[in-house]
Amino acid sequence: MELADIKGIGPKRIELLKDLGISSLSDLLTYYPSSYLDYSACTPVSELEDGVFASVQVTLTSGPSWYSRKGLTTVSVYGRDPAGKRVALRWFNQPYRSRGLEAGQTYIASGRAHIGDKGAPALLNPSLAKELRGIVPVYATLKGLTQGNLRDGIRAALEAATIDETLPASLLQKHGLPGRKDALWELHFPTDRQKLDTARRRRAYEDALYYFLASQELKAERKRKNGIAFSARDALSEYLKTLPFTPTDAQMRVLQEVARDMASPVPMNRMIEGDVGSGKTSIALFALYVAARDGRQGVLLAPTEILARQHYEALKSLFGGRCGLLLGSETQKEKREALQNIESGAWQAITGTHALFSQNVRFRDLGVVVCDEQHRFGVQQRSAMEQKGRRPDVLVMSATPIPRTLALILYGDLDLSVIDQLPAGRKPIKTHLVGPAKRRDMYKYLAARAKDGEQSYVVCPLIEKTEGLEGLSVDEVYDEIRGLVGDVLLAKLHGRMTESEKQAVMAKFHSGAAPILISTTVIEVGVHVPQAAHMVIEGAERFGLSAMHQLRGRVGRGDQQAHCYLVVYEQKKTAMERLQAMLDTTDGFRIAERDLQLRGAGDLMGIRQAGEEREDSFLKDCPVSLLEAASVDATEVYSLPTLENEQLMEAARRRYRGMERIALN
Repeated sequence: MELADIKGIGPKRIELLKDLGISSLSDLLTYYPSSYLDYSACTPVSELEDGVFASVQVTLTSGPSWYSRKGLTTVSVYGRDPAGKRVALRWFNQPYRSRGLEAGQTYIASGRAHIGDKGAPALLNPSLAKELRGIVPVYATLKGLTQGNLRDGIRAALEAATIDETLPASLLQKHGLPGRKDALWELHFPTDRQKLDTARRRRAYEDALYYFLASQELKAERKRKNGIAFSARDALSEYLKTLPFTPTDAQMRVLQEVARDMASPVPMNRMIEGDVGSGKTSIALFALYVAARDGRQGVLLAPTEILARQHYEALKSLFGGRCGLLLGSETQKEKREALQNIESGAWQAITGTHALFSQNVRFRDLGVVVCDEQHRFGVQQRSAMEQKGRRPDVLVMSATPIPRTLALILYGDLDLSVIDQLPAGRKPIKTHLVGPAKRRDMYKYLAARAKDGEQSYVVCPLIEKTEGLEGLSVDEVYDEIRGLVGDVLLAKLHGRMTESEKQAVMAKFHSGAAPILISTTVIEVGVHVPQAAHMVIEGAERFGLSAMHQLRGRVGRGDQQAHCYLVVYEQKKTAMERLQAMLDTTDGFRIAERDLQLRGAGDLMGIRQAGEEREDSFLKDCPVSLLEAASVDATEVYSLPTLENEQLMEAARRRYRGMERIALN
């Protein structure tokens, strides 16, 4: 059956559907809602949560009032719920909403709740109805194709299509999951919240199973290939002599694991997971050292130019003139010289950013690929770099702690090493909550500490005021605290600056000439300034736990006691739960476990939704227990070559096209 055979889908609508990536009946049936609006039950005003969509039964106690300021017209009307609690209904730039609203009328008002410090709770831009409408799916769409158009087309397709089952009955029964036809109906036209949740579990489990089956095949395929057997075990003792410190027991364990991998003819494919400051870079340098010792080249990929330049300084201390740097911001002359040195083999150790993926980059003999901050580089990118050598070893590193159970599941194509120990002598960073009333005193204190040689980061979520939030941008905070810190010089850094501007700012901060740096999260990854002792996170309630932990890890790298100040403006319940975890521990793995409990696997891994359907989107709806079950089932399916299991394997191959579309970044 073709799309043209579906009632209500004509040639014009087919063209619009193509723009959404829908070109077949299967595409239409699996074009899932991006979200749902739950009109199935009313919430008492006393139980409203800030920012959460809700439906409230409201009896109006006033007529509408208008308020206009700077081009924004607000229509407000007040009412009470059945318990007598007062609530405001507020519409922005929708003047027609005032028509026909009178005191005494009763509606079901549905909208996003706003709980402010003053006044009654409000529902923003609510819809009004006389009765509850159930659970309504919301699709990502485009001009000319309405939500109603999509719903009508999908309903007609579900009624007309023959929907085959894709999972064995044994697995459905084992996990209490519905059949595919029932699940599709519930996903698009939910009857109640419980059935919708079960259907989403079914979809998440199936996607996870395919992902793990493809991972199993990829890992087995890699192990069948012959790679380079380096003289790595002999190299380890020599490398240790070059280090200006004694590795921790955890670092030694991982160094030995990497040495065993590189000594084997099977290509290494290992991920190193370690908390900020745990010493992952020394492991990366060892891999490059082993390759160079055997006359081959190694490349260290960095996600930012700031981090790449930092790695280059480390390479120079180990390799001298036999190492180099390739960046996108370099001049054409610098790039030509770099490309020549890489192709000739004059550079044995190379670091750089995405510029290294260019087709113009040719290695003489690439032996090892190291990816720093692996979540910034997808599998497809790593594979592209591997193609530049003859089955080189691959080492990826992550400073974003992931609970071990989840890491083992998600990175099934990688062997896992964990550095779970920090260098001796590190003082735990002290973390403090700071309210608006104490904020000025905090900045004056940082200015005083700057005069004693201590440096500070101040991180803001926005660059400039025009982005819509007051008091939280780099520009505003810079201007504000400049008047509080006397003659202490400030610097500011953000992603819109050119690379040369960023370098100049970081040089000024490194040298101590500007001891206070106001920045966005561009400094989150890898920046190493030992004399930085203070981290201020403005609007900490707006950040996730993992991001805050990464930022906190930028300080505490020297001998002095380090502090992290979480400046909080809105003390919402969920935000305060996150912030409490930051106060309770500096252990990144414990924080990751807490983040997993609070936000789920999808948010922890940074899965983007917002209309962009990704191959790893199953994480968003899949509880860890179901991920574990899918991982176990995939191992059993892969190891038992029955006809039914081979059909599942073929479905996984079609889904992931040889793993090209798997990219958790």
